[in-house]
Amino acid sequence: MSGAAGRTAKFGGYIWLAPMVAFLLMFEMWPFLIMLDQSVHALSYTQPTMNGQFVGLNNYRKLVFDSDFFHSVGLTLLFMLVALTIEFVLALGFSVLLSYHLRLKRIVLSLLLIPMILAPIVVGLTARLNLNPDFGLIGILLRKWGLSHSGVLADGTSAFLTIVAVDIWQWMPFLVMIFVAAIISMPREPFEAAEVEGANRWQIFRHITFPLLQPIIIVGFLLRLTDSFKIFDQIFIMTGGGPGASTELATIFAYKVNFVSWNLGYGSAVVAVLFLISFILTFVLLKLMTRFTRGAVA
Repeated sequence: MSGAAGRTAKFGGYIWLAPMVAFLLMFEMWPFLIMLDQSVHALSYTQPTMNGQFVGLNNYRKLVFDSDFFHSVGLTLLFMLVALTIEFVLALGFSVLLSYHLRLKRIVLSLLLIPMILAPIVVGLTARLNLNPDFGLIGILLRKWGLSHSGVLADGTSAFLTIVAVDIWQWMPFLVMIFVAAIISMPREPFEAAEVEGANRWQIFRHITFPLLQPIIIVGFLLRLTDSFKIFDQIFIMTGGGPGASTELATIFAYKVNFVSWNLGYGSAVVAVLFLISFILTFVLLKLMTRFTRGAVA
């Protein structure tokens, strides 16, 4: 009886997961399967000859030789490398500084919440208007100072650096907040012992704060990694992928293939490969960073 009761209780526990499983199957797995099905068919709303014929892996073969696709993926990886590196360096510095000035923390953290609560489309539109050289506050100042006469979004290099700066402005505060919360919740005994031994702030940060902070850094890095890989709203509003293809990240490229060219078969193959890249990238980084953390702790 006890065994049967235990099995019944265990089965009853799984019942509570049924709504979530049904939700995931309906809104996550079903669209994913439709995408995979479309990726092996020739389907386009602008080319009548491509009305859903089965083509096997032809869309994926075409993708292998598509230089525009590889350009967008490379640009995405460069964006992630630059933006995430700067965000983490600044966030670590600000979080350590705020942990030493708790009174300042209340004011600064309140201000840091402002970029985070804004919708990405609002951030992109605000940045575009402010950077306009004709009527934007920042754009007019840059033009008067002789730094940008036609606007920073009109040049490929400056446009790319601008979307990086906007992403840092919006999401660096997120890292600051979780780092500050982690530092404040750390046990005080190691810090007090280090101060008694005469350790300075840099030694305390290097040998105590940073090792204890590494698990939180991994979580924050993975969250920002996945979020930056799928960035779309700000870039679409600010540049639309231009000028040229200087800010055409992978999500913008996929959008143009699917909803500008309306080539849904090839576009589905693009999205499927991007999903595979993000999955592999996240999995590999998680494994490497977990090993690194275990080695550092040991």
